[in-house]
Amino acid sequence: MIEREMLKGILKILVLKLINTEDLYGYALVKKLHQQTEGEVSIKEGTLYPILHSFEQSKDIKGYWKESDTGRKRKYYQITEQGKDTLSILVGKWRHLETVTNNLLEG
Repeated sequence: MIEREMLKGILKILVLKLINTEDLYGYALVKKLHQQTEGEVSIKEGTLYPILHSFEQSKDIKGYWKESDTGRKRKYYQITEQGKDTLSILVGKWRHLETVTNNLLEG
């Protein structure tokens, strides 16, 4: 399992990346993140929702309500064009950090 402190820098990127692939509601996002990282990355809803709210405030995502098959309403999140740009910038910054870190570790 990856240490929580190490995940802080990448969680926002992972959340935005998952929303970029499809509109998701909170619990589905938690499950998908866990599945796609083979259980290595878990996020609690108490950590997820502040990230989602931050992205909503910055207009990187927008939320909308949709009724499920069971009749329960869920808030889904959809990436905006601005959010796609933000994702690209964040991934670029992450790749740069990855490169300089690898250079130091291997050097």
